[in-house]
Amino acid sequence: MNLIKDFNIQKNDVITITGGGGKTSLMFALGKELSEMGMIHVLTTTAKICVSDVPENQCMISKYIKEVINQIKKDPKREWVIGKEIIKGQKISGFSNEELEYLQDSLGSLVILNEGDGSKRKPYKFYSDYEPMIPKLTTKIIHVIGAEVLFKKIDDAFFHRSELYGDTEAVFDEGVFKEVLENFIKNKLDAKLEKTIPRILFINKADGEHLKNAEIMGKIGKLLFDQCFIGSLKEGWVKRY
Repeated sequence: MNLIKDFNIQKNDVITITGGGGKTSLMFALGKELSEMGMIHVLTTTAKICVSDVPENQCMISKYIKEVINQIKKDPKREWVIGKEIIKGQKISGFSNEELEYLQDSLGSLVILNEGDGSKRKPYKFYSDYEPMIPKLTTKIIHVIGAEVLFKKIDDAFFHRSELYGDTEAVFDEGVFKEVLENFIKNKLDAKLEKTIPRILFINKADGEHLKNAEIMGKIGKLLFDQCFIGSLKEGWVKRY
C-alpha cells in the first residue's frame, strides 16, 4: 500500500478527510507513511477525535497554537496529533482555520492531515447544515465510506444521523448512493471549496464479502469524483477504480 503515491500527496498539502467507515484509520495510515518518508506532518481535526484513538506519546493539547508550534519545532519528526482541548475527557477538539494557517506559515513545509467529520464509528453518515468542517486552506478532500453499507436499510445500525435522510423504509442501494454523493458534492464541496481542489472518494472495507459491493460503488463513484479508490485498510491494499 502506497497511499502517498496513490493520493499524490505533496509536502504542503492540507488534506481533509470526511465521511465515515475508516476516516481515523486512514489518517493514521497516511501519517505512518509520511513518517517513513521523513515528511513533516501533523494530524488534527476540525470536528473531534476520540482520545482513545490517539497514542499518548503523540498527543499534544494546548489552547495556544504558538505553544504547539514550539513543541513541533523541538521534535519535528514525531507523528504529532494536535488539538486545542480535551472535552469531558473523551474528545479532542481542534483549531480554527486561522490557527491552522498560522501553523502552516510558521513551519513551512508541512502536511496537515485533518479529520473534518464525526460519524460515531458508523460506516457512513448524513449531514447537518454545519458539517463537514472543511478548513479554507484544504488542498485535497478524501471522502470515505464503508463498502458494507450498500443494500442496507438506512437506520442507526449503519448510518450516523440516519433520520436526516427522511425515509425510514429506504435502502441504501445504487440509486441512493449516487443521490447521496451528488448532494454531498453540490451542497458541501461546491459550496465550500474551489472546484479545482482534487476530490477523492475512498471506498474502504472492500474485503471478504464486501468486495463486490465496493466494485459496484466504485463504478458510480468514479463518475462523480476526480479519483475513486476501493481498498481495505485492514488488509493493507488500495486500488484505483
